[in-house]
Amino acid sequence: MNRPGSDLDPAPAVRPAPTPVSSYDPAHLTYRWSREVGAFAHQYDRDLQLLVVWSGGREHEAEIVERVAADFTVLAQVEVRWSPEKVVNDFERLYGQTLWGTSPKHEEVGDGPFLLLVLEDPAPAYSYRQNVTGYVELTNVNVARVKAAARALTGGYRIHSSNNIREFFRDATLILGPERLGEILAQDGPATGTTVLAEDLVGSHGWESLDQVFRTLRWTSRYVVLRNFEDLPGALEDDHEIDVLCDDQTDLAAVLNATEVYPGPEGAQFRTLVGGDEVFFDTRYVGDGYLDTEWQREILARREWREGPVAVPRHDDHLFSLLYHAKVQKPAVKPAYVGRLTDLALEVGLPEQVARTLTQDEVAASQLDGYLAGHGFTVPLPVDPAVHRNTAFLDRFRLTPLADPPLKVATSELWASAKRSPVARALGRSRVVRGAYHRLRSAFHALKDRGA
Repeated sequence: MNRPGSDLDPAPAVRPAPTPVSSYDPAHLTYRWSREVGAFAHQYDRDLQLLVVWSGGREHEAEIVERVAADFTVLAQVEVRWSPEKVVNDFERLYGQTLWGTSPKHEEVGDGPFLLLVLEDPAPAYSYRQNVTGYVELTNVNVARVKAAARALTGGYRIHSSNNIREFFRDATLILGPERLGEILAQDGPATGTTVLAEDLVGSHGWESLDQVFRTLRWTSRYVVLRNFEDLPGALEDDHEIDVLCDDQTDLAAVLNATEVYPGPEGAQFRTLVGGDEVFFDTRYVGDGYLDTEWQREILARREWREGPVAVPRHDDHLFSLLYHAKVQKPAVKPAYVGRLTDLALEVGLPEQVARTLTQDEVAASQLDGYLAGHGFTVPLPVDPAVHRNTAFLDRFRLTPLADPPLKVATSELWASAKRSPVARALGRSRVVRGAYHRLRSAFHALKDRGA
């Protein structure tokens, strides 16, 4: 077995040029082992991090800034002032929590003005570390070391930092907004002095427009708008609902400043304010059974940006996920989808005869069954019970594994439980019952043979 960095590792003849950090995409972030550094490195040309000194730890601010400046370039030094009425909401959103308005974080670390440092690491090194939530992930060890030293000074968790470049872009975009963050990344050299920002997290008082929503999501979230995205981020007219797929439903809702419409573990719909109006996000996530889990991951990994700030599926993912939605998750195809599916089918190169008849049951089942099975995908059961399951259409499938319907699953579980009960075990030991069972079984097989 080859170890990273061992002599047996195949070395690429030409290493690809680093990707400009201005084109950062959380869905495309990758790491490779660097022999020179003896650690992992990502593909971007700069490594950016942030460190926050909450108000409860600012008595040690000067010493912390001096320590940080010895190892990092300080690109920005900002005193951030959150409003008292939004401070709990701001903490819940920053830490990716459900927006219940009950977080005690402000009591633990202070609710006054805090110091935000935007940092550039000239010699980044990523290794695996366990964070406070228990996740083991690739972490910038230089930031981890400085954070640990700062926490030793302030006590408790009065210091917050990004662990990696993905967390940097998420947190910095929420605190500063995408425009200010872009200006900081474009500047030359270190910061000169401290600036003041008296604003809550972007979107905390409602979003100005869908354009602002999607510009914020651009750097914060791994998501894709599944369908009906052609006019986004323009204004929504009749249907104020956007269907998205993401890797973390709770975190996406926190970024959107969105609350659950139907609270509970099975709920998928969240609402937020955009331009003073309610906009609903139907939020599906990897592993929720809305689509096959591996397919969901691949849709996110292959997402595209088409002349705007909205992440959309690749053309083939758009076609087959829309066909799946129209035929499996709906009792009938919406008229608006008929022409759209035909156009998509022609775009990806399906034969014209197939494209023109794609919404017919026989053709749709043949194409969708073949696509899912050919890629190793299944038809799972959604966590959300409100998602329709067109069993009559699925009966046409011959290649793709189908998850058992809920009634069959429940019946099997009840039967298995009944078989383990004391009564069932006692009956199983009864000679009378066993004899009757064998006689009935023999009679059944005799009738079956006679019918054959």
